[in-house]
Amino acid sequence: MLPSTSVNSSMQGNGALNSRDAARHTAGAKRYKYLRRLFRFRQMDFEFAAWQMLYLFTSPQRVYRNFHYRKQTKDQWARDDPAFLVLLSVWLCVSTVGFGFVLDMGFFKMIKLLLWVVFIDCVGVGLLISTLMWESLCYGCGGGGAVGWRQLVCVSRGHE
Repeated sequence: MLPSTSVNSSMQGNGALNSRDAARHTAGAKRYKYLRRLFRFRQMDFEFAAWQMLYLFTSPQRVYRNFHYRKQTKDQWARDDPAFLVLLSVWLCVSTVGFGFVLDMGFFKMIKLLLWVVFIDCVGVGLLISTLMWESLCYGCGGGGAVGWRQLVCVSRGHE
């Protein structure tokens, strides 16, 4: 079947998304799609993810500009390719194993250190910092904690 040629084919008469497009835009559907791609290594763009990692250290403006272009063209900030997450995990494992060898740790101590680095240092501290920043922005803008993403972005840019 050919795609519809109407201007608002994804919109119903009342302006709401039809069920197919609404399901595609839910958080659960996006999470499922991302986790499903996590095990398809041949479809991941490791070269682009490595480019992002390198330029986050040397020129973060270029990475931000790239994300900004993605937001304008695909209407999403995040990448739908988990290659960055896979590379980050590999580098955390390599650095932890190297650290374990330098400190002459045993195998089980090295595994314990790896789990600590991944779940406490990376995930736990990241969640803590992002939650604290979210709360400070929500309450700092006078929203009382009920500020949505669009309101938060508009307030942060000064477009109240």
